[in-house]
Amino acid sequence: MRWKILAKAEPEKTLYEHILDVLKVLSEMMKIYSDVPRLCGEADFWDYVFYALFFHDFGKSAIGFQEALRTGRRWGYRHEIISAGFVSCLEYEDRIKRLIALGIASHHKELDELKKGYSTISQNSPGYERYINALREVGENFDELVEMMKLIPELSQEFIGKRLINFNLPSSVDDLVDVFRFAIKPYEDIKDSEIDRLTWLRLVFMRGFVLGCDYLASSNNFEIPRLGAEISRFIKFEKLNDIQLKLRRADEVRGKDIILVAPTGYGKTEASLFWVESNQDDVMAKRVFYILPYTASINDMFKRFVQYFGGELVGIKHYRAGYFLYKFFRDREYTPEEAKKIASAFVDLSKKIYKQFKLITYLQLLKGIFGVDGFEMELSEMAGGLVVLDEVHSYNAKIIALLVEALKILKNQFGVKVLIMSATFPKFLREIFETEVGIKELVNVDESELRKISRHRINLIDDNILNGVDLIKNFLVKGLRVLVVCNTVKRAQDVYTVLSEYARGKSKLVHSRFALVDRERIEGTLKDENVQLLVGTQAIEVSLDIDFDVLFTDVAPVDRLIQRFGRVNRRGRMDCADVYIFNEYLDEDLKIYEKEILERTIAGLGKVKRINEFDILNLIEDVYSEGFTEKQKKIFEETKESFLRLRSSIVPMFKNPINEEDFNSLTGFVEVVPSYYEDDYLSAYEEGNYFDTVKFYLPLAYSQFFKLAKMGQIYKRQPTVFCRAKYDKELGLLVDEFETNILE
Repeated sequence: MRWKILAKAEPEKTLYEHILDVLKVLSEMMKIYSDVPRLCGEADFWDYVFYALFFHDFGKSAIGFQEALRTGRRWGYRHEIISAGFVSCLEYEDRIKRLIALGIASHHKELDELKKGYSTISQNSPGYERYINALREVGENFDELVEMMKLIPELSQEFIGKRLINFNLPSSVDDLVDVFRFAIKPYEDIKDSEIDRLTWLRLVFMRGFVLGCDYLASSNNFEIPRLGAEISRFIKFEKLNDIQLKLRRADEVRGKDIILVAPTGYGKTEASLFWVESNQDDVMAKRVFYILPYTASINDMFKRFVQYFGGELVGIKHYRAGYFLYKFFRDREYTPEEAKKIASAFVDLSKKIYKQFKLITYLQLLKGIFGVDGFEMELSEMAGGLVVLDEVHSYNAKIIALLVEALKILKNQFGVKVLIMSATFPKFLREIFETEVGIKELVNVDESELRKISRHRINLIDDNILNGVDLIKNFLVKGLRVLVVCNTVKRAQDVYTVLSEYARGKSKLVHSRFALVDRERIEGTLKDENVQLLVGTQAIEVSLDIDFDVLFTDVAPVDRLIQRFGRVNRRGRMDCADVYIFNEYLDEDLKIYEKEILERTIAGLGKVKRINEFDILNLIEDVYSEGFTEKQKKIFEETKESFLRLRSSIVPMFKNPINEEDFNSLTGFVEVVPSYYEDDYLSAYEEGNYFDTVKFYLPLAYSQFFKLAKMGQIYKRQPTVFCRAKYDKELGLLVDEFETNILE
């Protein structure tokens, strides 16, 4: 038969062709998500999704819609309302037909949005009259829809391996149900009371997979890539270390959630990938979500994963992903236009159920849990997946509480397996994940191996770093490469201004209050051995692959100090490197770190001189022997309570109380453009170079932002926020305010 009804224009595609496309994607989804029917307690769940996809665009057969495709003028009605009415033809109980109808009706808009102007609950409403008129428009093409329905048995056999015949052919549009009365109103009546867990999951999976299939089919991505071989074939080591060997023993780690503790540079990433391999299914299709706290860490890991698995399998999601990918492809000699096009497509696919490995921040994980728009697809993608949570030491009590509750949901409802790892993982934190989340298996490095790794000598100085400038000068004069880490931006700027005059080689300053363009420029020079002095803040702890001779640092919690130690004698090229810790903390330090933890850290460091990795673990246990401080405990418990309260209001297929802007406030900072770069930013924006505009932003802590706003230093040019505070390309934003421990 020659099909006439169109689903899309430019390029032109018939409804029948589009149905075949979405069913091809469904066939792929079923291979990857074989656990979904069991998870939601519906053995025939994929049959229901088949029907939802088959009917999802039937409403496009209306004459008005067909005319709109040909002329480019709006039809003025929602085709999915008509499409959902075809569930009347199915021989299921009403409960199942309503589920399928809701999946169809919500495949473009949430149901409460769909109601606006279209609700038919009252027969006297404009929505009812519009519905009747639209329904009549289907009549002219109705026979073609019936002919398509006759193909259901053979299409279902082809795409889901099952011949479906449990339907009746409609005789006219009068046989269709009104989706508002039949499905949406009954759902609304129960959604404010507690929906049982399995019903909630069915609704999530229905919308998630209908959206997932439709999005991929509409972008002509019909095959979903997956590993073609064991991960161990991609990772080539001459010799595996003890933790890598442990996690490669599939019989011992398959089906197990793991806590992994190993020093920085010990091969945790590869070990985690061996765990991923051990927990893959027969077709190597399970999705992998690798969670890191910092965008810089994610960017580095992306490059590493692409080397291992290729770009087709690896996705990346964070708020600067587009800019990073644009630069990534520009560095590979693509033209600006080519790089822009490829980066846009890459970002788009990373948002869909497509990439097998996704590198994301904890915020991206929590968006799905908190019901931010499109959350059904995000959660559906994670079903039966594997989550690796790295650098867990970086998170504060609030974020740990959010992650604990999120992992409970993913494990208990979505069948996810979890590996959590860190270089520093105190016992109290392990016990939280054990008791709260049920992760009991611990894998760590053998003590004998840890004792062999000794790279640093501890030197405590009973003063603050501002009074230690003369001591630091002496090391610069001797020609050593000196790293200085301060707890506040202002202090780092002051120390840098004084010390840079004494460096024989180049001097650099790194902190979070640089525009991205300058921070990238500065960080790009740090491997140059002519950089003799590097002064920075907590930004030094993150992802920088640097190796200096000696460290001078403000006192900080022991786990933060360990990260700073790792930036000197990183590769063991010296027998032992000196690290000098100024243990006199100032008022500004106590706005960032708790006094109790600083005092315990100082006491613990006073007991060691040359420190090895086993000493470090013992030191961390001593400092955190009491667990969270009382203040942290309160934050932890209150956050869990808030989480549960907010979660209870999240309803599939409806707009939820937390929007994207509210959610982004969890980061604790606001992105602004210094007025120094206003002209450059506006020029790039007006030229449509949106990826380039990102490089002019910098993060401002909320406290700093509101202080500057009160002083009239913040102004807005929609949609961008600018800051008038003085900016220097070598010093950054010159504002007298402490650096919060934000996730950069």
